[in-house]
Amino acid sequence: MNGPGVLFCFLGALTLISVVLNYENLALNKSTWQMHPYPYRPYWGSDKAVDGWFTDLSEAGNQCVISASQKDRAQWFVDLEGVLSIHHIFIQYRTDNIFWDGSNPYTGRFLGFSVYISNTTNKEDGMLCFRDNNYTRATIPNPVNITCPYHGRYVIYYNNRTHSPYPDEYSIYAHNELCEIEVHGCQSTGYYGDNCSLDCPQTCQEGRCHITMGTCLGCVSGYTGPKCSKECSNNTYGQACRQTCGNCINSEQCDHVNGSCPNGCDAGMMGDKCETACSDGYYGSNCVQKCTDNCGIPQRCDRKTGDCEGVCQIGWKKPKCIEPCDNGTYGADCMEFCGKCLDNEQCHHINGTCFSGCDPGYQGLNCTESCPRGFFGNKCQQSCSPQCKVPMECDKITGQCFTISTCQPGWNNQTSNTKVDARFDQNKNDITCLAFYGVLVPFFFSILCHIGCAVRMVRNTDCYRHSKQRKQNEDSFSKEICDSGGIYDQVEENNSAYQELNEVSKPTVYEKMT
Repeated sequence: MNGPGVLFCFLGALTLISVVLNYENLALNKSTWQMHPYPYRPYWGSDKAVDGWFTDLSEAGNQCVISASQKDRAQWFVDLEGVLSIHHIFIQYRTDNIFWDGSNPYTGRFLGFSVYISNTTNKEDGMLCFRDNNYTRATIPNPVNITCPYHGRYVIYYNNRTHSPYPDEYSIYAHNELCEIEVHGCQSTGYYGDNCSLDCPQTCQEGRCHITMGTCLGCVSGYTGPKCSKECSNNTYGQACRQTCGNCINSEQCDHVNGSCPNGCDAGMMGDKCETACSDGYYGSNCVQKCTDNCGIPQRCDRKTGDCEGVCQIGWKKPKCIEPCDNGTYGADCMEFCGKCLDNEQCHHINGTCFSGCDPGYQGLNCTESCPRGFFGNKCQQSCSPQCKVPMECDKITGQCFTISTCQPGWNNQTSNTKVDARFDQNKNDITCLAFYGVLVPFFFSILCHIGCAVRMVRNTDCYRHSKQRKQNEDSFSKEICDSGGIYDQVEENNSAYQELNEVSKPTVYEKMT
């Protein structure tokens, strides 16, 4: 061995020792298996690769695994007896204690190997840590350290010569000639860092994290991020936050772990995750409200709003059909109007009947019928006065005759129930209506007075013209006529006749002239 080669191996050993001291050898004395064991040579069995001895790297030292000859595949694995966090794998290949360089005959057998970490004995189920595609006899190292920061239970070594042609330096057959394999990592789950002294985040899936960085290999349900420190958000939840929340009320974020809606569901949805639509007949948040029987189709309504499909049953208001008709309406779609219910009371919302009876002047269950002819008042039980101008015909509400002039002779009062003194009924129609004649008679005599005064003025003029010719005759005549006050003076003197309508006064001068 030349000087540089010895120095290289020495420095490599120092580096290896430094690394190994930081992590435990997880493979030491664990169960092993190999394909094609060498027949009748138990001292070359698969366990030799994990016994901790590799001072003699020859077949005679009985410290190495040696498989059967002339096989196209070679495979070996160790069971770590649990899924553990691995940092690196150390492999010491057989050298027969000959210097390891391109002339060593065992370099060609080592070329082309691969290493897997798996949770089963099937390498295809696991993770490929390393596959040799580039080494030559001169460059392949021995021993070799393969960094493989994964979790697994089985470490699998594999080589094959099944798909020729192979590079010229490859051996013809595949061999297991492993003097030692060490798997360095953390013996207990949930730790990382030098000497496995740091705790993995509790939100790491199965408590496992990267052995050097502490990043989680996966997160427990509801968390995300390199170290699983962030809760699922943006309407997601569950493993790797890949699931979408249901219809939580007001679009709230669901529980980041199980997807449940802590404050309930949006209208029309139910269930812990608010993913189920309301059953027929129910609506609203969490579907706890029941559609009313007052819907046109009973218990059929919008699952979100509760609005009935189509129309309501008779007597109920749209859209939910839970409020009866009001404001003086009833019937289908509340389109009919109540009758004259007493004191404007709301009628029955379905059939329009009045609960407390009718206003005066109306009758019937719905108070839509006016009192019949001759009746008025509450329940139309009062009769109109027979003394009305048209007997038995009066106001349906108050009982009043329609006008004052419609009273029969001898009666006044708006209901024609009060009799007038007989003196006022001898020669006059409607004498009971005194107010009318009290206005008419003075008006009539006022006109007569104006006419009389005009006549008197004319006559006085004539008296003056003929005063000279007929002075004596005219004086005598004037004394009889003009000085006597005239026709209307006589009327004034005899106005007692107006006061006594049924007594005839003495004839006046005006009456004598006519």
